[in-house]
Amino acid sequence: MLTAGVAVDKATLNFDREFSYIVPQQFEDEIQIGSIVLVPFGRSSSLRQGVVLSLAHKDDIKKLKTIADVKTEQWAVTPFALKMVEHIKETCFCTYYEAAKTVIPYGSQYRIAGGKLETKHRLPTEKLYTANLQVQLPKLTEKQSKVYNYLVNSHKTIKQICDDCNVTKAVADKLIQKNLLTVTEKQKEFEISGVPAVRKQITLTQQQQKVFDAISAETDGRPHLIHGVTSSGKTAVFIRLIQDTLEKGRTAMLLVPEISLTPQMIKLLSQHFGDVISVMHSKLTGTQRLYQHQKIVDGKAKVIVGTRSAVFAPCDNIGLIIIDEEHEKTFKSENSPRYSAIRVASFIAKEKGAKLVLASATPSIESYYLAKNGFYHLHKMDKRYNDMPMPRVEVIDMRMQAMIGDTGVLSDSVIKYLADNIKDEKQSIILINRRGYSTVGVCRNCRETLQCEDCSVNLVKHKNAGKLSCHYCSRSYPIAEKCPHCGGEIQYVGYGTQKVEEYIQTCLPCARILRMDADTTGKSDAHSEMLSDFAAKKYDILVGTQMVAKGLDFKDVNLVCVLGIDGALNQTSYNSGETAFNLLTQVIGRAGRWQKDAVALVQTYDSENSIISLAQKGDYEKFYSGEIAFRKMNIYPPFCTMCQVAFTNDKEIGAAKDAAEFLNIIRKQSQQLEGMPLIVLGPAPFSVSMVSGIYRYRLTIKCKNTKKFRDFLRLCIDEYLSNKENKSGIYVNMNPTQE
Repeated sequence: MLTAGVAVDKATLNFDREFSYIVPQQFEDEIQIGSIVLVPFGRSSSLRQGVVLSLAHKDDIKKLKTIADVKTEQWAVTPFALKMVEHIKETCFCTYYEAAKTVIPYGSQYRIAGGKLETKHRLPTEKLYTANLQVQLPKLTEKQSKVYNYLVNSHKTIKQICDDCNVTKAVADKLIQKNLLTVTEKQKEFEISGVPAVRKQITLTQQQQKVFDAISAETDGRPHLIHGVTSSGKTAVFIRLIQDTLEKGRTAMLLVPEISLTPQMIKLLSQHFGDVISVMHSKLTGTQRLYQHQKIVDGKAKVIVGTRSAVFAPCDNIGLIIIDEEHEKTFKSENSPRYSAIRVASFIAKEKGAKLVLASATPSIESYYLAKNGFYHLHKMDKRYNDMPMPRVEVIDMRMQAMIGDTGVLSDSVIKYLADNIKDEKQSIILINRRGYSTVGVCRNCRETLQCEDCSVNLVKHKNAGKLSCHYCSRSYPIAEKCPHCGGEIQYVGYGTQKVEEYIQTCLPCARILRMDADTTGKSDAHSEMLSDFAAKKYDILVGTQMVAKGLDFKDVNLVCVLGIDGALNQTSYNSGETAFNLLTQVIGRAGRWQKDAVALVQTYDSENSIISLAQKGDYEKFYSGEIAFRKMNIYPPFCTMCQVAFTNDKEIGAAKDAAEFLNIIRKQSQQLEGMPLIVLGPAPFSVSMVSGIYRYRLTIKCKNTKKFRDFLRLCIDEYLSNKENKSGIYVNMNPTQE
């Protein structure tokens, strides 16, 4: 009897394996490895989705259940995708199905309805009209004749007919009745950029050509790291590498860290490659994602552009993977499966024989260490395009400003710079990496802060929406004027993007201000519209969170200002200095990309901080030297892997107890293993110890991420889960980006 090994949805870590099912006779010809199936699971035989990982003939099938439904079609998970599933499960400590979900094609998104699998998304079709040239023309009215002649040798939708011919649908319907028009149904297409391919050739500078030649010539399989200062022209090298890849008959992929970067990148790439581009990111609708996936599967897409999850695009002939701004934390998923897009890309490149190119003005410490020690090829671009100078960086000490009565959200000097820029018809970008209006509500009497009831974080005042909001669970509260503890008056302090926008508008009533944060970019095309409007100079000032700090290129921006950097500088995580340095360097680089005499302002209460001083000078090498020495001395990445084992429970004491129990298991099991250095920190609560009513504790293990360590950790997890007294949920996160 034919049986299938299935990865089942919602299986727990200690109960996760290939589950065997009988394949009914009616599905034997259809089912294949990678098929999406519906299976009964558990004692109640409730129906769950699964993915077929293997097929085999077995004689002993007495205890096996039977598959309820099978969907294969053209959407089956490919053999290489299943290889990726194995890799992700092995390295990310997730279940088979969690790993499989990353590679399941969007056409294989199903819901359970009536005991069957029902397609979630279908590609819409549209009717196309054309003239029937096989019949003799009768006498026609003026409008009918106009429509018929319009459709000779062309296919148009009814909307195009009505708009271009200035008629109603009834005219076309009458022509159909007379057999003068034929109607065909065609899959509807979704235009992404609307920009035709108009620039085929690209001329590289001497610096760019040197990097392109070096990357093209290497065939040893090692990744490449481009360390290029902001505005050095890395994108031009990307385009030339993509052209070279397409000329060799292979496809290329370019990953960016933020959705906000995709519109500009898509527009630029479209000018060179036209409609062979496919775009993949989370703001696309389900139908749009399905269309993009189909375009890749059909071989119509040769260049894939997207954010982190685009790394799983079904490119069988991939020849090049570029990861821009590779230092960004957004390339690491913090939800299961907790994969790194860079590590997945490295796996794909190795398996497919593709080139992997990482690029950044501020490479991650780990990547730069690998490049300096020969594991990556290192390519440097230390000059800006057209020899444009870096902006002059001015640090504004707010402690000194306060002594002269300058205590506004923005200092008087920043306001003056903004006013002068508007007068000169130039544009400005202001970064404040906090959204909302006020970040803390505190009682004047008892000093208690207003906190979310479900999360251990302060509520943020959103003045425009008239509410207090938790930025972790999104729960909203009415704006409080009195303290719930003592009845004292609530004072709202701190500032976010809304308050900055309001303050500038008060100081400069004539300023046209665009605010770009998570509150204003909810619509699927919001990023594209906002950036297009700013590029068209409909606004003087762009105020935004981190999404405006990197990758954006505007010709008339010659002033940037960084607010609130002190919060990043005062974080307690081992890589907080790197985060702050990268953010400062990247946002400073948004100014003066096309003109001289640009200025970058850094407003701070810690003007003597060495991170600010190094970013002011743009001295990455000196920053790296200090940072790598600190990490080596204290054993932090790249000299170890940080493995976070997290415990979640609706009771704090339960999470703490189970974390301590796991530490005991590690101690016991590690005695049986020799030659495996481990440093275990904790147990300790997360910096945000409760989210959505769930308490979170953790152990942090400094280790070497080898198969031997992962096997050891699985052994510990199995022992933990086998003890029913351990009630907390458990998950593992390798090199987490969140504390």
